[in-house]
Amino acid sequence: MEIIPGLEAVPHNLGETVVTIGMFDGVHLGHRRIIDMAHREARELGLRCVVFTFDRHPIETLNPGKHPRLLSSSAQKLRLLEEMDVDLVLMVHFDRSFADITAERFVSEILAEKLHAREVVLGENFRFGRGGEGDISLLVSLGAHYGMGVTPVPLLTVDGEVVSSTSIRRLVEEGKVEEAARRLGWDYLVEGVVVRGDGRGRELGFPTANVEVHDDRCIPANGVYAGEAHLEGTVMPAVSYIGRAPTFPHPESRRRIEVHIPGWEGGDLYQRYLGVSFRRRLRGEMTFESPEALREQITRDVREAMGE
Repeated sequence: MEIIPGLEAVPHNLGETVVTIGMFDGVHLGHRRIIDMAHREARELGLRCVVFTFDRHPIETLNPGKHPRLLSSSAQKLRLLEEMDVDLVLMVHFDRSFADITAERFVSEILAEKLHAREVVLGENFRFGRGGEGDISLLVSLGAHYGMGVTPVPLLTVDGEVVSSTSIRRLVEEGKVEEAARRLGWDYLVEGVVVRGDGRGRELGFPTANVEVHDDRCIPANGVYAGEAHLEGTVMPAVSYIGRAPTFPHPESRRRIEVHIPGWEGGDLYQRYLGVSFRRRLRGEMTFESPEALREQITRDVREAMGE
């Protein structure tokens, strides 16, 4: 998979392409339907398929501080796209200058002149151009001048609800990770660097890695989850805790993600990059009367997570 880091890096000899456009946060099943169709059309036409996406959520630029928590980092999004055997990813920096491009200029200067798009494949609710002024019907009208076809793709539904990044974020934040996975096509996963914790897990007999995740990521509801730890290509069963450790109250206590990897003998994970997936929520956050009561519950959590 080739990655083009911005519009200015698009090669002049790109040739005609089939293009699909979107934030594609989470690369969920609805996104995959659109990308698969674009990929299929490109193969039929003997052209390359370009996935046109952004390095940040547009709302981060349009309404700073109001943008949603993301389902995937840029790096994670690229890995998910690579797994789909995508030809080219155009990663565009969504800044104010890009936001101010009119619908007409977007079609003429970017789709026609830069990407030589013969076909554009999009979700049927796609909007583009300054202030979202353009829709599918406008794209069909503008594209016709350049011999550009447009394929609108019906939105995917699961259990009668349209699959969207917004609805999946809500499910994740409610701890409904199994329902989120049915719409994502993968177990929800976050990544970060392992930082020093307070060592209580080790004292309780269940050492944990404390994963520091970027503030812009969507984090599941507080509680305990069965899932996996992803370390440098190795995937291991894991039990994760998200919360503020109310059994050990502290005025400066921050929400944390702690990961216990049963049977881990690989030494200290400090400063290593760790991925954590959430397959199933075992329980919500609880406060215990004593460390011993907490230890007994963790024992039950690990056994349940491991299917014992």
